[in-house]
Parts: sequence; C-alpha cells; structure tokens
Amino acid sequence: MNQRTISHLSSFWLVLVLAFGLSSAFTVIPKPFRNNYVRIVNNLNNKLLYYHCQSRDNVIGTTLFYCKFWQDKFHAAFDVFTSNEKFQKECGGDHCIWIAQEDGLYLYELKKQTSVKMHDWEINMNVTNHV
Repeated sequence: MNQRTISHLSSFWLVLVLAFGLSSAFTVIPKPFRNNYVRIVNNLNNKLLYYHCQSRDNVIGTTLFYCKFWQDKFHAAFDVFTSNEKFQKECGGDHCIWIAQEDGLYLYELKKQTSVKMHDWEINMNVTNHV
C-alpha cells in the first residue's frame, strides 16, 4: 500500500471511532455507573443538625446510602437512598432530598414537588455531645 492509501484508511478508522464514540455518548448509562445524590436540608428553626452518612455498594448494581441524624435530644437513623425502583420513584430518580424539621424527617418528592414525612425523631436517652 502506498502512503496515501494508508492515510485514507487511518482517516476512515478515525471517523468510525469518533462516530461510534459520539453516538454512545447519547445512550443511557447503565445503573452501576450512574451517580446518586442525597441532599440534606436543615429546616430546624436555627438549631444545629448533625449527621453522619455512609455509602456502600451491596450487590453489583445496587447502592445504599445510610445516615444517622441528631439534634438537641433527638436522633434518627435510616437508609436515605437505595437503588431499588420503589425507593427511586419516591425520591424522583437518582436524587433524594431529605428535610429535617421539628417533628421529623421528610422526603421531598421531586416529581410531585411535595414533602412526605417518613421518620419521626426518637428521644435520645443518653444525651451527649455527638460532635
């Protein structure tokens, strides 16, 4: 092959690679590679809200976010995100917004634009400084 033929073949392969690369950029990203977001909103009337969250992948393709919350003499602990369909529907997809209020913790449903109370505060019998 001459130099010109090799150059045309190289250009052809480059165009193919770019075409497939661009078309795959618009495909749906598989669940194991998506980002999940959890937002915590403090709506406690000038009180401090403390929380500690952890995440872990359980089985391939499933994600779990778990948080412990505390304020004053109250606490709560629960899953703030799991990758099951029911939970994602309640959250509104890959984004979960939790709102801490005086009477409990609410999940903001993005699609309905409403907050639903999901957890009550529990009284902390051993009131200590968690910080």
